[in-house]
This record gives sequence, structure tokens and C-alpha cells, in this order.
Amino acid sequence: MCHEFVEELYAYLDGEVSEADCAAIQAHLDECGPCMEEYRRDARLKELIRRSCACQPAPTELRQRIVTYIHSSVTVVRRQG
Repeated sequence: MCHEFVEELYAYLDGEVSEADCAAIQAHLDECGPCMEEYRRDARLKELIRRSCACQPAPTELRQRIVTYIHSSVTVVRRQG
């Protein structure tokens, strides 16, 4: 499996990559069996989680902690960049 590809896999699964990156990732998956296997495993896991958790909304406190963490992470990245 290709380490640099795996880092992009979750963004690809979530539809968060550009059209060009999407095409490049798909081409890589078509040619790399280990990465395709990783993709299939992650896609199955994501689907299982979606089906298992779809009926239960996240608690308000958890949502607030996640949003706070995201904002603080974005702030840290912007300061470093």
C-alpha cells in the first residue's frame, strides 16, 4: 500500500478532493491492488458507521467540543503557515 495515497483516502471517500485529484486517485486505485483493498475496507467501515449511527444524533456537548477543536486546529495551522 502507498503511504502518501492512504493519507488522501479519507478525503476521497468523503468527496473532499478536487475533480483532478479524484481522477488521479481513481486511476491509482485501478492499478494498485493493496490500495484498492484499503479503499474497500475503509468504504465498508464508513458505510457501517453511517448505518449504525444515522438514527442517533451526536450529543450537543460532543458537537461543541468537536467544533471548538476544529477552530483551534485551523487557528494553529494558519499561524504556522
